[in-house]
Amino acid sequence: MEENNISNISDDSGESVSIISEKSEAFSRKHFLKGKTIGISISESDNLSELGYGVPHLKDAVIEIARYILALGGKLSYGGDMRQGGFTELIFDLLAYYKADKELQPHERFYNYLAFPLSTLLTEGKMAEQKQNVSFIKVSPPEDIENANASELLRDLTPTKLYVWSRCLTKMREEMEVTCDARIFIGGRTKGFKGKSPGILEELLIALEHKHPVYLVGAFGGITKDAIEALKGNKPISFSNEYYFDNADYKNMFAIYNEKHPNTPINLSKYLSTLQSIGLKGIAKQNGLSVEDNLRLTATPHISEVVYLILKGLTKRFTN
Repeated sequence: MEENNISNISDDSGESVSIISEKSEAFSRKHFLKGKTIGISISESDNLSELGYGVPHLKDAVIEIARYILALGGKLSYGGDMRQGGFTELIFDLLAYYKADKELQPHERFYNYLAFPLSTLLTEGKMAEQKQNVSFIKVSPPEDIENANASELLRDLTPTKLYVWSRCLTKMREEMEVTCDARIFIGGRTKGFKGKSPGILEELLIALEHKHPVYLVGAFGGITKDAIEALKGNKPISFSNEYYFDNADYKNMFAIYNEKHPNTPINLSKYLSTLQSIGLKGIAKQNGLSVEDNLRLTATPHISEVVYLILKGLTKRFTN
């Protein structure tokens, strides 16, 4: 009699089928991010609590995203935040557990960029304490403001000092992006920043200028969500001068900056038109996801789905 298979378990062992023929190929697939540096742009957003989230949710997102990048052989790059319990320290523990590329030490897999004058706060003792965990990259100020006094810049901020801050932060972000192969964006303040524009917005524009794949997570709001709206063709209020000019110091810094740099001024309307012209179709062409997948990434509140979509894009982007 013919025997019925009621267990629904296949009798095929798969021994006759060779999906991956060599160990080297299996390794390359498992660690397809080997040699790739993924930048993470993340900070608290002004409307985080309004969306039902808190800082712990942001930390959860960073940990999960970083975990998979490291496990797949990738390296991480991040700008700033050496505060106790900050995003930098969150990654230290992960480095000890995920050693996909055994040829690299932990500090060769995590790069922390520090702009002047914040870089002066990093003591030799702190660097020695963390030298096994992270490579600190101290970025010097632009040549025309090399003589800036760090201690002065760190207190009693004025429009002139904010101008110096903005130049230093831009230089750090540009140098960091040169070393990145892709970048992930989450949250970001639209108020209380020290750069020429919200930091995550500036990093996004620099990444797009380099034609790097970018992944925008919209659930945590902030300037990332506003950038997403711009990519959809909308005009968020955070892309207008009026939104920022209620801060007199920023308004005066804006004037100082544009007077000194008439050929490359702070131009929020230009930033808006740049994103509108790229659109989500332009993002999709670079990051390995469809427009529909990108839309889902901008909306999903589930960290597991965020990780899945980012890895889906990176896989398509960096494997044959």
